[in-house]
This record gives sequence, C-alpha cells and structure tokens, in this order.
Amino acid sequence: MQRPSRILILAVAFCVTIAGTFIFAFRAGRYARRLRFENEPIRPWMSIPFIAHTHHVRPDILFHALGIEPRPHDRRPLRVIAREQGRPVEDLIREVERALEQAGHKHPSLEPGRSQSP
Repeated sequence: MQRPSRILILAVAFCVTIAGTFIFAFRAGRYARRLRFENEPIRPWMSIPFIAHTHHVRPDILFHALGIEPRPHDRRPLRVIAREQGRPVEDLIREVERALEQAGHKHPSLEPGRSQSP
C-alpha cells in the first residue's frame, strides 16, 4: 500500500484546525451574548419571559411579583404592563429586581457600590 502524501496530511490537518476554530468561536460568541444580556439592567422594553429567560428564573415568579396572572405567550413589555396598571414603569422594574433577588439571582444593578446607568 502506498503512504499518503504529505500534502494530503497537511490539507486534512488544516481542515480539522479550521473546523475546530469555527466551533470554538461560535461557542465563545454565544457565551458572550448570554453574558451581555444577563448583565444588562432591566429596561422598559423587556418582557417578563425575556427577563426570566436571561436571568434563569421561572416567568411565573416574576408575573406573581407584579400581581399578574401568568398567561401563555404573554410578551408585553414592562412599559405596556405599567401603562395598563397605571403605575410608573420604575416601580415595576424595582419589583422585578426584588423578585430576582428573592429567587436567588444577583442582578448587577442590585449590587452595592454599582450605579445603574440612566
């Protein structure tokens, strides 16, 4: 049997290296996006399911903290919920942050010594 040529071995090694680079780059990018959303302060445009997903808590915990009965596929942003309840959106954000803290999640805006950007 004939031995494979060096060029063929180098080509296969190069393809494996490129594939490995793409796989690890994809995983690193996905992890960075998750960290970015997890550390982002709660904003009025965010929905309860989005906040629950990014902070790894059940949505019903946050719905109950706001006094809302959980409904399937409820994607209303916090500003719409605040308008419907006739309350300032800042109050809802504070209640969501308290519920996250009680659920065991430390949100960056709740940590001492860190100020929340406007």
